[in-house]
Amino acid sequence: MAPGRGYRFEPLVLLLVVLAALVPVDVSNPQDGTRYELTRHLVLHHSLTIEPQLFDRAVHDGRTYSDKAPGMSFLAVPAYVVERGLGVARAPRDWAREGDLSLWGIHVFSGGLLFLACAFLLGRAAEALVPGTGALTVATFGTATLAAPLAATLFEHDAAAFWAFAGFLAAWGLPGRGRLVLAGACLGIAVLFQYAAAIAAVAVALYAAWRTGRRVGWLLLGALPPALLLGAYDRAAFGSPFHLSYRYVANRYAESQRHGFFGIGVPTAGGLRETLVGSRGLLVFSPVLAAAAAGVWLMWRSGLRAEAAVVAAVTVAFTCSNAGYFLPYGGNSPGPRFLGPALPFLLLGLPYTARRLPRTTLALALVSAILTTCQSLTWALRPEGGGVIPAHPLDVLAKTVWSFVGLDRLQGGALAIAAAVAAVGLGGVALLREKGTSAARRRRLAV
Repeated sequence: MAPGRGYRFEPLVLLLVVLAALVPVDVSNPQDGTRYELTRHLVLHHSLTIEPQLFDRAVHDGRTYSDKAPGMSFLAVPAYVVERGLGVARAPRDWAREGDLSLWGIHVFSGGLLFLACAFLLGRAAEALVPGTGALTVATFGTATLAAPLAATLFEHDAAAFWAFAGFLAAWGLPGRGRLVLAGACLGIAVLFQYAAAIAAVAVALYAAWRTGRRVGWLLLGALPPALLLGAYDRAAFGSPFHLSYRYVANRYAESQRHGFFGIGVPTAGGLRETLVGSRGLLVFSPVLAAAAAGVWLMWRSGLRAEAAVVAAVTVAFTCSNAGYFLPYGGNSPGPRFLGPALPFLLLGLPYTARRLPRTTLALALVSAILTTCQSLTWALRPEGGGVIPAHPLDVLAKTVWSFVGLDRLQGGALAIAAAVAAVGLGGVALLREKGTSAARRRRLAV
């Protein structure tokens, strides 16, 4: 599916998503350290090795490397080079303890940009599927799902989501050779960011094979350059193109990481409970995703059965993978982050529910936007095992960019919540106007 036409309020909704999701200036975490140090060493030392004292690290042949997929570190290179040229880049030991503006810049101009790109593609796709739903779908994805608190971080999941989703849209329908090559390239790049994105890549490749037959070879051709790049990185760092960084994890989770497939085993009831309704469960902060899941069934009934099957397969597979992981939230994070790449796929169901039950969908989106934005503003400062609502919310409220222009944390947080509510509200206005226009059109045709 090529991205469709723009929708009502598109620029304003995207701006409000920025003001809701990208303004928190979170404290640094181990994910920042290992990824940023690889970026820094690439630029300063032209080396893949990093500092040995980091918590998240991989050790091979006596040398220390990042234990993450390399995509985010590569992506952050331009932002780091710009900050270094401006004289504001800092080593991790020099970051401000409760939120560093230099690190925030790296976050926003790497993963944050791909988060916005994913929102843009999703809105255009939703509008093409069900006119009038683009604004609400973007507002929901960008303010009311786990994608929002992950946006202004160096977690890789939103970036992987963009590439995997772009690959699916490129492969949609009966694409020509060029689009199949593009789809393969996007899916391959997604794996460079998150190894588990191979789940989406396999699902889309099977879909393309069913739709296009032998022409799926063009998709595989497109995936070859990213695969070779990952193989070259693994060969240089770990001695073999087939040895992933997770094989050499050297932190307190190393033993657990070696069980199953890099720590992923058979999904458990406890893991599924944590993933969906635990203290940071997916549905606790984003009940609107239940409406999106119902919409996938409506998508199937609308005639897009193969596409709905891909959406369902990707969502279920990522959910089961997260539920089978020994640490469902992946340490201190805003939620079950490993299923982040499935979110734009799942959100393709929302337009169908919005058309059938507009007011219910809108109400769920508003509640989810408020809860999720509160989560964005608090998760990084709350204890890893903290409850749904912190005991003293003002004590764990993150800085926002507004903190650096004189507003306190409460005022900055209120602006972020107001932007989230406004984004969903505009989406609701666009949806209800489209329904009113469609109803009037049907009445005229009936006369």
